[in-house]
Amino acid sequence: DDAGCRAEPSRKSAEGRGRTMRGAAASHRRRGPAAAVWIPILACVLHICPVSVVRAFDAGIAVDTTGAIDDEDVAVDMAVPDSVAAKPDTYAYTFAAMPTDGDHHIAWFEPKAVAPKVHHMLLFGCEGAVSPGLHTRSGGMFSPGGGEPRGSVCENSRSEPFIFGWGKNAPPLTLPDRVGFEVGGDRGFKHLVLEVHYLDPQRSDANETSGLTVHLRRGRPNRAMSVVAFAQGFVLPPGKARVSVRNGCTYTMARPLTAFAFRVHAHALGVEVYAERLTGGRWPKDEDEDEAREGQGRTTTPGDNSGESFPAVRLMGRDPQLAQLFERIDDAGLTIHPGDKIRVTCVYDTRNRTEATRAGWGHGDEMCNLYLMVHAEEPAYLSCTGSQTHGDVRMAIQHSPDSESASAKAPDESESLTAHLVDAPSADKRWPKSLGQVAGIVAEPDGRHAWAFHRGKRLWDGDSFDPSTHKMKDLESPIAENTIARIELASGKIVKSFGANEHYMPHAITLGPDGDVWVTDCGLHQVIRYNASDGARVAEYGRKLTPGKGKDGFCKPTQVTVAEDNSFWVSDGYCNDRVARFDSRGEYVGEFKPGEGDSTTGFEVPHAIELDSRDSTLYVADRERSRITAHSLDGSMIREYDLSPHGLVYGLSVLRSEELGLSGLYALTWRRDAGGDVGVVWIPTDAGRPSRGNSKRHQRVAWSLSPAVTTPHAISAFGGVAGGTDGWGRGVNALVSETRPAPGDVNLHRIWIGVDANRHGDEGSKDGAEGLKVVPPRGWVEGARSYVDEAALPGSEKATAPTMVATKGKRDASSTETLGKTLDAARDDDDDDDDDDDD
Repeated sequence: DDAGCRAEPSRKSAEGRGRTMRGAAASHRRRGPAAAVWIPILACVLHICPVSVVRAFDAGIAVDTTGAIDDEDVAVDMAVPDSVAAKPDTYAYTFAAMPTDGDHHIAWFEPKAVAPKVHHMLLFGCEGAVSPGLHTRSGGMFSPGGGEPRGSVCENSRSEPFIFGWGKNAPPLTLPDRVGFEVGGDRGFKHLVLEVHYLDPQRSDANETSGLTVHLRRGRPNRAMSVVAFAQGFVLPPGKARVSVRNGCTYTMARPLTAFAFRVHAHALGVEVYAERLTGGRWPKDEDEDEAREGQGRTTTPGDNSGESFPAVRLMGRDPQLAQLFERIDDAGLTIHPGDKIRVTCVYDTRNRTEATRAGWGHGDEMCNLYLMVHAEEPAYLSCTGSQTHGDVRMAIQHSPDSESASAKAPDESESLTAHLVDAPSADKRWPKSLGQVAGIVAEPDGRHAWAFHRGKRLWDGDSFDPSTHKMKDLESPIAENTIARIELASGKIVKSFGANEHYMPHAITLGPDGDVWVTDCGLHQVIRYNASDGARVAEYGRKLTPGKGKDGFCKPTQVTVAEDNSFWVSDGYCNDRVARFDSRGEYVGEFKPGEGDSTTGFEVPHAIELDSRDSTLYVADRERSRITAHSLDGSMIREYDLSPHGLVYGLSVLRSEELGLSGLYALTWRRDAGGDVGVVWIPTDAGRPSRGNSKRHQRVAWSLSPAVTTPHAISAFGGVAGGTDGWGRGVNALVSETRPAPGDVNLHRIWIGVDANRHGDEGSKDGAEGLKVVPPRGWVEGARSYVDEAALPGSEKATAPTMVATKGKRDASSTETLGKTLDAARDDDDDDDDDDDD
């Protein structure tokens, strides 16, 4: 059946009509009234008896695409004769060689089979040749009495990227325009392999065929389609009304995956197959869920965050007894982000079985499969055969141009990385002039856009707040300008903005799992959630313009971090020195402070907060104590990182992508009272995985950003493979914001920290990053030809971004993890009220 206990890439069923064929053919036809041009295609049926082996695109026949236009198709008919099914559970195969005269992509799938004669069809892609040992076989690897193993689909490769599956008379599937599976040319699959599974023997004189027509279109797609396949081995006990099998993995590549459609597969006992995203990376307490539904135990109620149970967020689900089609979910706006843990659950009813049922390929066995069709700038075929416990296993890469970088380890000599200032892609090499003090900055996961939360013409200075009440002195005048701006990083232009006359003193900005924009405003003493599409307020927390504490509000909150179910934590920083926790309904759950009342170990201006779902850890930038504290989701202290040699910790960003071996914490530090040096510190973290004996795993590396950056405030890091920078070499992107005291000053910078950055310029040169240009995505339309009019700020119109001399990394060998009291070497001795003068 579909994928088997072997956890190979998925296997799917297909539907369609069988038609009589004396041979397989590929057609190259223009849509519309134009006459079709047919190109003979011979398919190869691999079985034990001798047959001729021919390819869909024979070496002596070139596919004529002269004058082809975008709406022109090449139809590849892949079919096997039904007569090959001489025994029950017969698996037959055919393959097609893809065109070699240029890039193509699959635009749609047309099944030509009928159930129940055909149980399922699966389509695989091969980077090279098809396995010569692939042949018609009967039974499955785990069928009763044994069966003949299939072996590999592709020659010299255990990787079997899954493309498409069909079952139970599912209909054709059409992909979005310019989104498809890459085939042919230099980049795409060289061969397609079709597996056809017959449940019962067919007549030896049957003259019908069953198969699939794959419709190709010339050219590379703008977005590359791939499939993430989930499969799990198991044994089901008999006589149970409800038995669940669960399988979870973590996605850690750099490029976000946009979901298009999904397909589930189980056999006769299957009741439901569904996928969830784990909240905070925490495996829910639902191991007793099945018994609870029968009234024998307790169940986990959605939204109930009591104890340490964090309900998972359901993403999709389907009854496997329905047509096993790829059900489209592209209108749901679902994206899989780096660091997401995805769990698949299959539910079975075994009351009609008297013996245990095992996972296997035979129709008397069972299966647990879900296939998620996704697209991104580059393909990423993945599999999860993972874990029935906590989902810490990483998704395995079946095929991707990023596969080498995705498996890279941390550099042995990470101090060889250099930091560069990357000029804005504008004529004056400046980011938008309409940005005032940029209090908050966050990059979108794909690195193509960033959101800034800025103060327009307003400045935070020593006269902004009343130190006795923590209220702003001017409560009558919200900032007139749009304070929230979406910036297109390829052009440096603002493509969306909102928030005018709504904010008083912007501080930080965060993106939720659904793309909503969350901000903290110290003047309002509130956390506000916006719809990113139209700028409408979704929710607000805290009392407007009124400081509070406990469940009654915030006092100058600094940042919010949001979990997958929209529960959230707020670093309530300037007055309350705490982290407040709220559930997915926005209800106050509680708060935590390290040391709980101990003045030497508690927070002193928790200035930033981040959640890393890979290991369910919260990180807090404890600014005035020059440290980062790590906490479990309930606030319990795990460890702390002493950064006092580098100064106060202003900003914090977690790089969840593990590509290039550069994931971990990126801290923005400032020796505010000791020379003013500004830097970025990288702390590699294990994110729930063993360090494998690497003693350097927690040693940090620092880079100076001076003199380019003088008044740091926030940082946002994203993977070097994302955002059009994969050609820059091995490195990390970082956006750094400032709150400079003069109108018109530069308050946003793009930094590249990379191994190979100096190949674009000599070390120490002012032009060290001159060659670092962002490559726009295929099919890019700059800002959709729509930009916000920028109102120039008062100040010098001639100001340009300073150039930073390339700075080599410096390993901080003396710093270590501590669990107790830290040395406050870089902490100033001002009274708490003086923090109001210090942004």
